Amino acid sequence: MNRKLLALIFIGFSTYILSQEITTITDLKKELQNEVVDTTKVSLNLMIADSYLKINKDSAFFYFNKGLGLANKIDSKRQIAQLLYKIGVAYENQSNFEKAIKYYLEAVSIFDTLNNTAKVAGIYSYVAYSYSQLYIEDKAIEYYLKSLQAHKDIGDELGIAMIYLSFGELFYSKENFIQAKKYFKDALSIYIKLDDKNGISVCYTNLGNGTADSGDNEAGLAYYNKSIIIQEKINDQFGIGINYNNIGDCNIQLKKYDVALDYFSKSLSIAEKLNEKSLVSIVLLNISDVKIKLKQYFKAIQYAEKSLKITEEIGDLENQAENLIILAAAHESLGIISKSNDYNKKYIVIKDSLTTIDKTNKVKLFQALNNLEKSHHTINDLSSKHEITRLKYEDNRKFIYFLIGAVLLFGFFVVLLILQQTAKKKAYNLLEYKNHQINKMNEKIQIQRDGLKQLNKTKDIFFSIIAHDLRNPFNSIEGFTELLIENVHEYSEEKRLKFLKIIKGSSSKASILLDNLLIWANSQSGNLDFNPQKIDLKQEVSDVISLLEIQAVNKDIKILNNVVHNVFVDADQNMLAAVLRNLISNAIKFTNLKGEIQILSAITNDFVEISVKDNGIGISQFDIDNLFSIEVKSSNVGTANEQGSGLGLILCKDFVEKHGCKLWVESLINVGSEFKFTMPIAVN
Repeated sequence: MNRKLLALIFIGFSTYILSQEITTITDLKKELQNEVVDTTKVSLNLMIADSYLKINKDSAFFYFNKGLGLANKIDSKRQIAQLLYKIGVAYENQSNFEKAIKYYLEAVSIFDTLNNTAKVAGIYSYVAYSYSQLYIEDKAIEYYLKSLQAHKDIGDELGIAMIYLSFGELFYSKENFIQAKKYFKDALSIYIKLDDKNGISVCYTNLGNGTADSGDNEAGLAYYNKSIIIQEKINDQFGIGINYNNIGDCNIQLKKYDVALDYFSKSLSIAEKLNEKSLVSIVLLNISDVKIKLKQYFKAIQYAEKSLKITEEIGDLENQAENLIILAAAHESLGIISKSNDYNKKYIVIKDSLTTIDKTNKVKLFQALNNLEKSHHTINDLSSKHEITRLKYEDNRKFIYFLIGAVLLFGFFVVLLILQQTAKKKAYNLLEYKNHQINKMNEKIQIQRDGLKQLNKTKDIFFSIIAHDLRNPFNSIEGFTELLIENVHEYSEEKRLKFLKIIKGSSSKASILLDNLLIWANSQSGNLDFNPQKIDLKQEVSDVISLLEIQAVNKDIKILNNVVHNVFVDADQNMLAAVLRNLISNAIKFTNLKGEIQILSAITNDFVEISVKDNGIGISQFDIDNLFSIEVKSSNVGTANEQGSGLGLILCKDFVEKHGCKLWVESLINVGSEFKFTMPIAVN
C-alpha cells in the first residue's frame, strides 16, 4: 500500500505572531475610532478582520461584514471585491467550500468589470481548488482552465506553472499518472526557466511520485534525490522530510526493508522537529507496515498505536482506518484474536463513518451547486434584460432568441455527452473494481498455496524426526528391557542398575523430544497461545536453573545467575522458560566436566539482551550457519555422549521472533559459545 506525499506550493497570506496580532488589533481599533474618511474606514475594518482570522473567527467575520456594509454604502467597487475575496478565503480556511465559492464568484465578477485580470486569474484558481475539495473534478478543471487562460493573457508564467501543478495533482489523485507527469513536466520547464528552486524541487518530488506509482521505482528514486539536492540548498526541511518518506515507500515496493526503515527514521526525525503531526503519523504508519512484513509484530503494534493516537488528534479518519487494519493483522499473527477482533470492529465503524461523510459531502455539494446555479441564472437574466433594452430593432431580438435556442440545443447535446461519459466512467470504474477484487483473490490463493506447501514441508520434517531421532531411544529402551527380562537371574545387581539407568535416560530423552515436537507442531500450525506479561527476569532464570541442576551436578558444572536485579521483561512465560531451558541445557551438554556457565543481561534501548555463555567445546562456522535450520540436521554429541535432535534451538528461535526480537550465537572452537537473545522491556 502506497503512502507517498505530494509536495505542494502554497500561496501564503499575511500571518502574525499572536502577541503582535493583539497589539495590531488594539492599535487599528483606536485608529478606526478616530478616522473620518469612509474608504480608509473600510481598509481598517479589513485589516482588523485579517488580524482576527487566526485568533477569533467570529470577530473576523464581524469586521469583514462591517467593512462590506460600508463599502457598499459608498459604492467602492474595488474594496467590495477585495472584501468578498477575503471572506471567501476565510470560509475556505474553515473548509466551508460551498460558501467560499459563492464569495469568490461574487468577487471575481467585480474584479472583471475593473479589468483586474491578475486578481481574476488568482481567484479562479481558488474556486477550482474549492471544487476539487468537494470532489467535483469537472468543475475544478473548468475553473483551472479559466485561471490558466487569464494567467496567459497577462503573461504570468509563475501562475501558469502553479495551474499546471494543480492539474497534475488532480490527475494524480485519480491515478492517471501519465497525464499527471505531463503537467508536472510542463510546470517544471517553467520553474527552470524562472530559476524558481522551490518550484523545481516540488516538481521533482511530484514526478517521483507519478513515476514510482507507475511501477518504475528506480526512476522515481532518481527524481526524489534531485529534489533533495535543491531542498538542501534552500533549507526546505519539510520538503526533505516528505522526500525521505517517499524514498522509504519506494524501498518497501523494492523489498529493501532495511533501507526503507533508514529513510523513514530520517523523515520521522524531521517531522517531529517541525511538529508536522500529519507527516509524523504517516511515517509511523509506514514503519509499522515494514515491521509487519518483517514479522516483527510487537514493533508493528508500537508504531501503529503511536500513529493512531496522532491521527485521532488531527481527525485523519483515512489513516486511522489504515492503522486499525495493521493493528488487527499484527494481533492476529501473534494469536491475540480478541484484540484483533476489537480493532477490526473499530475499523468497520470508521469505514462506515467515511462512507457517511462521503455521502453527506455529495448531498451538500448538490445543494451548493443548485444555489450557485440560481445565482448565475439571476446574474444572466439581469444581463440579458440590460442587453435587450439596448436593442432597437425586432430583427436583433429574433436573432437573440435564435442564439438562445442554439445554446439550449447545444446544452442538450452537452448534457447527453456528459451522461454518456458518466455511464462509461461508471462501467470503467466497475471493471477496475472487479479487476482489483480478482487480484486480491489471486493474492489470497497464492498465500494459501504457500501456506499449504509450508505445512506439507513441516509434516515431512516432523515425520523425519520421529522416524530417526525418536526411534533411537525407543530402540534402546526395548533392547535393554529385553536383555533384563531374559537374563534377570544371571546379571548382578550392579549391572541391572546400570541397565535401568540407561532405560531411564532413554525414556527421559524420548519424553523431552516429544514435548519439543508437540510444542513445535503447535507453533507451526498457529495453535500456540501467546500471552505476554510482566516477568522478573532474574527470578525466571533462577527457576529454570533449579530444574536443570541435576544435569549440571552430574558433570560438576557451575551455573552462575548474573542477571541484573529488578529487570522486568514483557514476555510469554512459557516461551521464555522454554528458551532459557533449551539454551542452558545445551550449554551443560557441550561443557566439559568442572566447567562454568554464566547467564548475563544488558539493557539496550527498549530491550534486554540475555546471554547464556559457556566455556565448552565451541561450534564450527559450518554448524553455526545451519544451527537454526530444520532442513539440516545439525545436532552433535555432547561431552558426555549426550544425544539431541537440534529441534530445541529451532523452537528457541521461533519463540524469540514471536516477541519481535532476535537470537544469535557467537562461538570459538575449544573456547566456548555464547547464545544471545533479546526480550522487550516491560513498561511500568
